[in-house]
Amino acid sequence: MSHETSDSLVQTAAYVDTGVRRFSGNPFIEALPPIEQTKLEFLTLLSHYPIRPSATTRKAGEVVRIMELSAVNDLVFPFPEYQKAGLALATMMRDTYVARNPLSVIDRQRRHALATGGSDGFPFPANWKSSAKGHFMMAVSGMGKTTFALAYLLRYPQVIVHSAYQGTELRCHQVVYVVLRVPHDATLKSLCIQFFDEIDRLLGTNYARQANAIRNVAPMVELMNRVATAVSLGFMVVDEVQNLRSARGGNAEFVLNLFSEIIERLGISLLALATPAVQSVIEGSVRNARKLASYGETVLRPMARSDPQWEDFCETYWDYSYVKKKTSLTKATLDAWHQASAGNTAFAALAFVLSQRNEIGGREVIDAAAFERTAATDMAFLQPAIAALRSNDPRKLRTFDDLIFSPRYRALRRLLGAKDEQPVNGKGEGAGEEFDDVSSTPRPESGPAKRARRGAALNAGPVDLPEEDPLAF
Repeated sequence: MSHETSDSLVQTAAYVDTGVRRFSGNPFIEALPPIEQTKLEFLTLLSHYPIRPSATTRKAGEVVRIMELSAVNDLVFPFPEYQKAGLALATMMRDTYVARNPLSVIDRQRRHALATGGSDGFPFPANWKSSAKGHFMMAVSGMGKTTFALAYLLRYPQVIVHSAYQGTELRCHQVVYVVLRVPHDATLKSLCIQFFDEIDRLLGTNYARQANAIRNVAPMVELMNRVATAVSLGFMVVDEVQNLRSARGGNAEFVLNLFSEIIERLGISLLALATPAVQSVIEGSVRNARKLASYGETVLRPMARSDPQWEDFCETYWDYSYVKKKTSLTKATLDAWHQASAGNTAFAALAFVLSQRNEIGGREVIDAAAFERTAATDMAFLQPAIAALRSNDPRKLRTFDDLIFSPRYRALRRLLGAKDEQPVNGKGEGAGEEFDDVSSTPRPESGPAKRARRGAALNAGPVDLPEEDPLAF
């Protein structure tokens, strides 16, 4: 069986002992990049500092400097919360394979049962238990949760090709991770098709065509189970989970149940990224919330003006001043910068870039007046949300449900054992119609008709499952 893959995404397996006893002898874990040695590495390896402008650069032409400004968007500031989340991800990406060692008898039984549906008398092993975990990262819009996830994943190959491990033949592709996004309309079918599109993109397979013919949830989930197992998928990132609030009928619950199935039955670890707007979706589903946060939760909050981290953040960005008159970063400038952004990472970076763009070719200096002008003009449309963040007034924040952590959600977090942190003051979109059985007006269908449709969908076109069933060889 052959697959057309992109060389930039694929790496040939090279096995290195991790030093962790429970990972020993597991080719899927030993083929991953070396484990970080210290907690500090999770910050230093995630941070990224583009080349800083020199005095010569600041003397360059206006248009040249305005175009050089784009380098600021590549800056990744290492927030302390990234350390906690990075350690969680590093552990989850390996733990997911503990129960799925391809050389173990129980994992071969599990794979065979998923491939055949237990039709040959070999059922899913009753004593198999998933080692996968879920981690929930929540932050108001613009606080860098997606930036963190993508920056961390850059350290990992997306596909690893195995041929043999310690003299034992092992012919398979290992898909280390995929990144999905809940569509704006929260249709379950669109989310599922995204998954197959990603696998097709990585391995040159043609699962999406087969999936598009499926019209019900159960056979789609069954196909996802088979494919995810076939490609030894280890880790899944699902972004924009708050879009589930737009789901019709019981669709949000279907998606949350799918996430739990991915963790529990498939043994695939999952990172969910969302804004506080997701609270209305998960408050009523304690079981799913517990699964999604089974390996903890990371909450990123806007920086308060009195927070030393705010000054560290601003000083880091200040080095990327492209105006001719680079001055010292004063208290007045820090105050005005915070006023323009409320300590939100994305708003602060945007205010800095726009202020420079406005001043290059003009006053050629960044100061309090520059940030005040930017806030009143270029960022005027954001000011209601920024003012709500600055106020920390729940009544104002409720207008922007992406910004507020509700009392009910905090109570749920306490119920699940999370510490309630008080805020510090100072591709697949549009994939077509939804599944018949989750649409707002499902059409009744008889049992035989459902089974016939399910069988037709699962057999639509050739199935190309790499190393799905090791007992078939």
